[in-house]
Amino acid sequence: MDGQGYGELPVDRVVTLEEAVEFKTRTASRLEAKTWRFHGSMGSAADCATVANQSPQQGAGEVVIAVNNGVFPLWLYY
Repeated sequence: MDGQGYGELPVDRVVTLEEAVEFKTRTASRLEAKTWRFHGSMGSAADCATVANQSPQQGAGEVVIAVNNGVFPLWLYY
């Protein structure tokens, strides 16, 4: 699953909003086809929404946010 963010984002800690936004900005420009990408475990649902609204913005059904003991794993489809 290295192509889905596991090789670049830490899976053992909550990522910062800045890390997630930077990752989306960097990876969105090099993608050819849409695919699901792991964006790390965020600290709040508001941070998840902020990342999803960065360019390219996610459409309906293109965001999955889970809740796991106060952490919000984030998956985006772009």
